[in-house]
Amino acid sequence: MAGVNILLADGDEQYLLALVRKFIEGFENDGDIEMISDAAYLEEYFQTPRSLDIVVIQEEMYRDEFGRHNIGNLFLLTEDEPDGSFSGKEIYKYTNTDTIYKQVVNNLTSATAAHIRKQGGTRIVYVYSPAGGSGKTTVAAGISSVLAKSNQRTLFLSMDELQAFGWMMTEPRTMPAEVEKQLMFQSSFVYNLIKPHLVKQDFYMMPPFTRMLSSLNIREDSFVRLLETIVAAREFDYIVVDGAAGFSETVSRIMSMSQHIHIIAQQDEASRYKMSCLLSNLDCSDDGRFIFICNKYEPSKENRLGALEKEGSLRISEYIPRDNSSELLMPEAAGQMKSLQRIAYMFM
Repeated sequence: MAGVNILLADGDEQYLLALVRKFIEGFENDGDIEMISDAAYLEEYFQTPRSLDIVVIQEEMYRDEFGRHNIGNLFLLTEDEPDGSFSGKEIYKYTNTDTIYKQVVNNLTSATAAHIRKQGGTRIVYVYSPAGGSGKTTVAAGISSVLAKSNQRTLFLSMDELQAFGWMMTEPRTMPAEVEKQLMFQSSFVYNLIKPHLVKQDFYMMPPFTRMLSSLNIREDSFVRLLETIVAAREFDYIVVDGAAGFSETVSRIMSMSQHIHIIAQQDEASRYKMSCLLSNLDCSDDGRFIFICNKYEPSKENRLGALEKEGSLRISEYIPRDNSSELLMPEAAGQMKSLQRIAYMFM
């Protein structure tokens, strides 16, 4: 399949080079990027019929006749704050290149987003905690919501032994018995059976199983095969996995399959001790893949994880404040938390 055809056009060559570098970094080998800084050449360029997936162009260089070409997504770089007068999408030129890139990829048509997904493949985000009660499931669901709101096709699935996340579903349902059996036998077509039963909220969700996984003879390694088949289908940008409790060979294997691993802990002594035990059994030195998060953080209380930071064992990337409301935090509400948005934007 051909790459994503992208045209970036601006009269300021230095500005344009910085923008091109960001798009090359973001699209890697999946983007065919052209840059034009000369207005006369740009008009000559559009004398030939063009088919482009993405065009990002300086307002002064744009001509209405350019719109007659096959342009999937048109973004206008404006000198002033966008006022909505343009029929396409406007982006304030003098923000940073990261923000411009994110505004482009987060506002693509579904067809272009699917094309990019076919090029770049599906990424796994594994959310794990060495200690129970850390809020791991809420964090995983919140990240899923942020990704989905950013136009990323996202699937949430849980590996918890007891699948008790039905409260997050607007219309609670469970996985049918015939699907449970196929997952137990690690069938190669199990995803095709699961697919019709996925629940669509902000993001897609694999429904919980009716009973404990062990009582259904569903082992952790069953999820390895399931993840492999979903990734191979390339139907999602991200799979967010609410990881199993405990640490095993299978958990380690799934971590090795994952592009992003979020490790959640609280600030108490028990969490510090369990995190220390985890670190002695797992190489987390790759900062690009491993992100450490302190959840339910209370500034007024002692932060025992700080001892691990001081000795250089880890670096906490985000502190998520404790939510003292009595109500359960639904995924959409969790996804509106600035801390969870920052976590998702770290890798998106």
